[in-house]
Amino acid sequence: MHSKDPFSLILGAALLLFTAMGATAAEIDASHPVATVGTQTITAGAFVQQVRQGMRQRFYHGKIPEGELEQFGDEVLQGMIDRALLLQEAKKRQLQPDHKAIEAQLAGYEEQYAQSERWQQERAARLPQLRAQLEEQGLLKALEAEVRQLPPPTEPQVRDYYRQHPDKFTTPQKVRVSLILLKVDPSSPTALWQGAMEEGRGLVEKLRQGDDFATLAALHSGDASAENGGDLGYLHQGMLAPEAQQAIDGLKPGEIAEPLRLLQGVAIFRLDDRIAERLNPFERVKDRAGELLARDNGDGAWRTLATALRQQTPVAIDQQTLKTLFTPAEGTPPPRQDGAEK
Repeated sequence: MHSKDPFSLILGAALLLFTAMGATAAEIDASHPVATVGTQTITAGAFVQQVRQGMRQRFYHGKIPEGELEQFGDEVLQGMIDRALLLQEAKKRQLQPDHKAIEAQLAGYEEQYAQSERWQQERAARLPQLRAQLEEQGLLKALEAEVRQLPPPTEPQVRDYYRQHPDKFTTPQKVRVSLILLKVDPSSPTALWQGAMEEGRGLVEKLRQGDDFATLAALHSGDASAENGGDLGYLHQGMLAPEAQQAIDGLKPGEIAEPLRLLQGVAIFRLDDRIAERLNPFERVKDRAGELLARDNGDGAWRTLATALRQQTPVAIDQQTLKTLFTPAEGTPPPRQDGAEK
C-alpha cells in the first residue's frame, strides 16, 4: 500500500533531485519509519524532506558532490534523532515554549503574506504546521536555557581556568609600522613592475642614509597613510599580508625592509615599535574569565545531556530502508549532470 498524502509527493520530488538516490516513492512509503526514537518514529518522508532542505542550504545549487550523499544522509538522520530525544526530554520536564512569542511570529506571517493569493489558499493547512514547528523550536530553546542554567563558577575555579587557558587572556603582539606604497596596477607589464622596484630600492637607500620617511611618503606613497607620513599605527598579527608580516617580523625598531612586491604595488616598510605579547593579570580579566568558564560549563552540560539521552533511550534505525533510499533502483538512468529533471 502506497501513501498518497502530501509527504508522498514531497518524497517523490526530493528523490528526483538526489544525485545518487535512485529509489522512487512507489518503492518506499513516505510514512514508513527509517528510525524509531523511544516511542517516536522518523518517517521516510520527513527524512527525505530534511535531506533535501539540508542540500539546498549546504551545497552549491543544492547539488551534493558525488559519493557524499550517504554520509550527508546519515548526518541528517543523526540530527533528527538528537532533536527527537531533546523534544521528548523537554516534554518530560513539562517545559513550555514562549507562547506569546509564537503568536507574534504567526501574526508576522499573516501580515507579511496578507496579499498573497497562495497564502490565503493554503493558510488553513499551513498555520498548524508553522505553529507546530515554532512550538518545537520554543521547547528546545526552553530546554537549553534550563540545562545551561548552572551555578556561577567560584573564584578558585575561575583562577584554575585562567591558569589552564593563558592564550585566552594574552594580549597579542602588536607593531607600529610606516609604509611607502608605490602603486602599480596588478595587470601592468613586467617593465612597469621592475621600474617600481628600482624606484623602491632607491628610496630605501635614501632612507638608510637618513632621509625623512614622512617626507618621502608624502611625495611618493599612493597609500592613504601618506597624509600621516606613512604611519599605519599599531597593527595586530594578521592585519597585514603574510609576506609583509614576514618582512616586518625580521626587523628591529627603526629598521627598513627591502622593497616588497604586493598586490597593490611595491611596498617599503619601516618598523617603528614592537610591543610583545603579554599575559594580562588575573584581576584585570577575572570577569571575562568567569564568563568564558560559565559558557564552557553550559556547553558541557548541553553535550552531556545529549549523550545521556542517547544512552538512556532506545534508538533503532531501519538500515534496509536507508539502503533502499541510497541505492539506485533497477533501470534507473544515471543522474543528469545539470540536476534538471527530464
